[in-house]
Amino acid sequence: MGIGWEAGLLVGMGGNGVDVSQADLIVGTSAGSVVGFELASGGDLTRAAELVNSANEADGLAGAPGRGGEQGTEDLQLLIAAVAEAAADPGAADQIRAKLGRMALDAPVVTEQRWLEAFAQYAGADWPEHFACTAVDTATGRFQVWDRSSGVDVQRGVASSCAVPGIFPPVTIAGSRWMDGGVRDMLNADVAVGKGKVLVVSCTVLDIPPGLALPSLDAMFGATRGRLEALRRGGAEVEVVVPGPEMLEVSGWGMNLMDFSRAEAAYEAGVRQGKSEAERLVRFWG
Repeated sequence: MGIGWEAGLLVGMGGNGVDVSQADLIVGTSAGSVVGFELASGGDLTRAAELVNSANEADGLAGAPGRGGEQGTEDLQLLIAAVAEAAADPGAADQIRAKLGRMALDAPVVTEQRWLEAFAQYAGADWPEHFACTAVDTATGRFQVWDRSSGVDVQRGVASSCAVPGIFPPVTIAGSRWMDGGVRDMLNADVAVGKGKVLVVSCTVLDIPPGLALPSLDAMFGATRGRLEALRRGGAEVEVVVPGPEMLEVSGWGMNLMDFSRAEAAYEAGVRQGKSEAERLVRFWG
């Protein structure tokens, strides 16, 4: 669903004066790695639903264990808890992520080969010079940024960045198994350190709604906000786009992001939000 919303958002923004395709650096994490590659390589973002369906249906993937629905929501909650635990204890973050990596390796999901087939359209593709995506080593918890200089093919790089633990299989690269970069941070916006302007797109809100007490989410969101503030302290102008009311309803406040049947609705919500976001971002980006 995140692919649909992010793609729609960029389509809506691009049609209203905010074209980010020529940014100096485009960094994607998880769904953002798919959208980021398409954006950086001049792909057609209006095909978002088709991209989601390709990942969901390739070689019978839609019927595989650990996918979507209630199971997907439960796995997403476990992931959030682990990311929150690492955020609350930075000194042990790699070890906590490695523990999640062991769970990812043992999870009853589709084979790695079948997962890679979902990204077959990227096989042999050139790596855009200004595109990077993120992943985490399942064995060590180490964070990794893949880009043109990494010597990794696009298919495996993007597939690894989308390999949500417990839902999709880790991807083998250079003898190690790699999982979703969102295990370290939902955004990993600090990869853009040194840039003068940074536009950040988040598939979830970054603040707990008033009246709710959710310590785990607060820790996770707090770590992300801290990285954004570090960018600002470093001299960057930073603007953040989070889901509006329509996308929050479609995604169940982020808890249904793995429900791929909602991708088209998320895309349409993104297009409408992109038009309104362009009004406030046109001066910033221009």
